[in-house]
Amino acid sequence: MLRVMVVASRQHRPQLEECLREQLGVDYLGCETSPHRAMSTAETLQPDVILLDMDFEGGGGDAVLAALRQRWPKKPAVIALSERGEDDAVYQANHLGANYYLVKPVPCDVLIRRIKQIAALVDGGSLNDTLREESVRRRAAHYLRLIGMPSHLKGYRYIVEAVAAVVMDHSLGGQVTKRLYPLIAERFQTTAVRVERSIRNAIEITWERGNLDQVNQLFSYVDEDRGKPTNSAFIAAMADIISMDLNG
Repeated sequence: MLRVMVVASRQHRPQLEECLREQLGVDYLGCETSPHRAMSTAETLQPDVILLDMDFEGGGGDAVLAALRQRWPKKPAVIALSERGEDDAVYQANHLGANYYLVKPVPCDVLIRRIKQIAALVDGGSLNDTLREESVRRRAAHYLRLIGMPSHLKGYRYIVEAVAAVVMDHSLGGQVTKRLYPLIAERFQTTAVRVERSIRNAIEITWERGNLDQVNQLFSYVDEDRGKPTNSAFIAAMADIISMDLNG
């Protein structure tokens, strides 16, 4: 789960918040609207990625970027956003330490992809692994929508993250209680018990109110007489389906 903080004026804050909220794989920490408080807020929130709007009235973006890089030379990743697309503006931001530069307006899907890609590179991870994990999340969300699982449920997001984790590391599928639930709990800053209960609740609601025709098409192991599957069986089945999609 990527922890993302925004530094932007009140004018540009709503667009960024609308994009970042409820994004799979993103924990939106909040927005600092004062460039003078950006450093102390970042110190408190400890983000993985900072979206820095360079277009503060009267300036301030350059000073914030320089201060961030003086305090933290490598992490967090900083993505600069500006309405200016001239070469000198891009050069200045890169020279001050921005990891990436985007010219506004930025489509939400592009922004989210760049956040995850840049964070992976700064972390020393593989870009291919990052793109694969994001593809798993999208497919998991697609299948959950097909079977009628309500997306507002906490269990919905936990399942998406759990399936992504299992596809990326199959050993987690056999250690759901000991490793998978604690991993998801850490990402969402909750407890393993709450993760387990929320996933169970989401499955129960889907089996009561969802699209069982789609369930039966997707999950051959489902038998209406046997009732809903266990959490681990459901996650394993989703992971298998998506693995076959990706490898097929």
